[in-house]
Amino acid sequence: MTTSIVRWLSRNDVAQTNLPFTSALDIIEGTLRDHGNGAFENPPKIGIHPGHDAFIHAMAGWLPRQRRAGLKWVAGYSSNHKVCLPNITGLLVLNDPDTGLPICVMDAAYLTAVRTSAASAITSKYLSPPRVDRIAVIGAGLQGLNHVKMLSLVHPAAEFHVVDINENAVSRLAEQTYSKATIVHVKDAESAIRTADVIVTATSRLEDVAFQFGWVKEGGLVLPVNPRGWSQDITTAMDVLLADDVEQFKNYIIATGSPYREISRIRGSVSGVIVGRVAGRVSNADRIAVFNLGLAMHDVAIGSAILDIAEQHGLGTIVSY
Repeated sequence: MTTSIVRWLSRNDVAQTNLPFTSALDIIEGTLRDHGNGAFENPPKIGIHPGHDAFIHAMAGWLPRQRRAGLKWVAGYSSNHKVCLPNITGLLVLNDPDTGLPICVMDAAYLTAVRTSAASAITSKYLSPPRVDRIAVIGAGLQGLNHVKMLSLVHPAAEFHVVDINENAVSRLAEQTYSKATIVHVKDAESAIRTADVIVTATSRLEDVAFQFGWVKEGGLVLPVNPRGWSQDITTAMDVLLADDVEQFKNYIIATGSPYREISRIRGSVSGVIVGRVAGRVSNADRIAVFNLGLAMHDVAIGSAILDIAEQHGLGTIVSY
């Protein structure tokens, strides 16, 4: 039997590829166009839930135009910080579409953070109000940091109001952005949300309501990284409700017992807006909420770009099997 090989990319290997954020934005926008045009397979994620604050999900994606296929096995444990572990961990397996054989296994924590924030930034590119002066980011962890980095590329003139109970976390975020973005520490979420044009709630899973949709001003765009934590009227009082994938969002509502029971007003997908199949912002005063739960095709696309760089620079470990 012929021996096959697979490239293993550790977290350090993935970091060394140093995928530019501008490239990540282009990749995510391109995959969203594929999604909007139906050129993809991205079945709703399936998962298990070993704890009330934990999930382990399987996410498969196929991009026929790029001929890229893979599966991400990702876990989210919001209490991991108590034992000095990251909240999000996982692996991405990329397969040869011609033979089905695995060609790469890589740590998926970094690519998850990158593709999540890039999806928010591209969403904001197409659905934010015409003028974005202020962006509220609730949470100064890894997702908060990456969202500031990505959104500052789309809205370079915006001021970021970052909310975190730990003032040192906001200071660290400001030091790590490596951009000209202005970072202001705001002590409470309500103050930040009421004056923001774009709102990102980059928090871990929240069981209780922490954010009131009534705080969102006219024209505001709401991007919840974790879908929980908002008052239920985020799905009834908004002018436009969208998701990255409507079928996956509906499955999530059913599977998780989400508090957002009324989703009949969901208009369609972000990708539909991008390709002109779905009406997005009609009025400058529209308040818009977008639930980007995460698309496997984004993971496959970003992971494939990381693999390409790794192969060019000889990064990783080759394993025979």
